[in-house]
Amino acid sequence: MSILSELQFKNYYIEKLYITANVETGVIYNRSGRRMIALTNDFLLGLHRALEKECGDKAERVLHRCGRKWGVDFGKGLDAEWSQFYEQPAKDFPLAFFQGLLMQEFGQNGWGILDLNYDLFDKGIVWLSLCGAIMADITKSEISYPADTLTGGILAGLFTHFLSREVDCIQSQCAKQGHDASNFILSSPERIEIVRKSGASGKTHSQFIDELLLS
Repeated sequence: MSILSELQFKNYYIEKLYITANVETGVIYNRSGRRMIALTNDFLLGLHRALEKECGDKAERVLHRCGRKWGVDFGKGLDAEWSQFYEQPAKDFPLAFFQGLLMQEFGQNGWGILDLNYDLFDKGIVWLSLCGAIMADITKSEISYPADTLTGGILAGLFTHFLSREVDCIQSQCAKQGHDASNFILSSPERIEIVRKSGASGKTHSQFIDELLLS
């Protein structure tokens, strides 16, 4: 029996077991005992507005760095939870199984429907699409940067942990601008920074990819 077949006998994200609530203490836990909290639209919008007011044109960078730090810690937590549940190191999981778990993690926590594309992995590029991305979905007013900058930072930190090397992430398409999904591209920090400095205004997702391939 293959490793993938053995892993698929157990599902960490069975809906009735993944999240439990203790009414007496008013606390929600996932099945590994990690405390969960629900953040409202108002809280998330307030966080972004406060950073924009305090940080001005640096708000995008601050959000990205906050997300990156959170993403690294998030990756460490998932690594420990999955490794314990499946009784083998999560970093050794087959790619298809890892992708399936990550998609369920996003879906179960209300972050949207995630899909990953590895066609350019041999060229140092992975890109992701996210339907129902949080900030793109709830932001009403126009902002001067892609709506899901925080999510991009989280993805950068998360994949930095699981790939065991530094990667960065840039949002290449935003659902708020009329697209079906928000897209994000992962690559080395040096390549992402080149693309970031060249400006994002007016570029399509494909143009982001082409620019990275030339970097």
